[in-house]
Amino acid sequence: MKPQPVRVDTAVSRRAAPQVRRLRPDEWPAYRSIRLRALLDAPDAFGSTHGREAAFADAEWQSRANPPDGAVFIDDGPDGLVGMAIGAPAPSNPGAAALFGMWVAPGARRLGVGQALIEAVKGWAISAGYPRLGLGVTTTNAPAIALYEHLGFVATGERYPLRAGSERTFQIMSLPLTPMSALDEAEGADGEPDQ
Repeated sequence: MKPQPVRVDTAVSRRAAPQVRRLRPDEWPAYRSIRLRALLDAPDAFGSTHGREAAFADAEWQSRANPPDGAVFIDDGPDGLVGMAIGAPAPSNPGAAALFGMWVAPGARRLGVGQALIEAVKGWAISAGYPRLGLGVTTTNAPAIALYEHLGFVATGERYPLRAGSERTFQIMSLPLTPMSALDEAEGADGEPDQ
C-alpha cells in the first residue's frame, strides 16, 4: 500500500522564522478574529468561551487589543495571524506578570511560534520590571505543559477549576525573570562568570 502524502499548510511552512510583534490598537478586528478562532479550536484551553466573547461589543475588543498595563503579541503569518499571547499584571499577584490567551493555529504549531510568543511576553515583563512571569495551563494540555517546562516554567502546585461548569482544571506555572543588565553584571565581557 502506497503511503498517503502528508498535507502541509504551505503558507505557514514556507516561513523562515516566526514573525512575532506587538499588536497595534487599530488591529482589534484581527485580534477579535484570532481570539474567536482560538476559542473554537481549543475550548478547554481558556477560562472563557466562544459564545461569551462572540457577543462582545466592538468597544470591548478595542480595549482588549490595547491594554493600558499590558501588551498583546501576535505572530503575523503570510495569510494572517497564526498566534497570540498577552502579557499583563497577574490578577492575584500584582507584583508578578502573567501570560494569558496563548494560542497557536494548528498549522503553525511546532514551528517555533509558541516559543517566540512566550519570549516576547517575557521580554515585555522584564522591561516592565516584573520579577516573575506566571501562567495557567489546563492540566490535560501535555504539549503546552512540555513547552512551558522546556522554557523554564515550573508548576507551583496551585490548581483551580477552568471555569464554572467545566470538569477541567488548570495549574499555575511560574518563571523567575532576570533582567539582562543583571546577567551582564554577573558575566564578564567574554561571557564567563566573573570570579
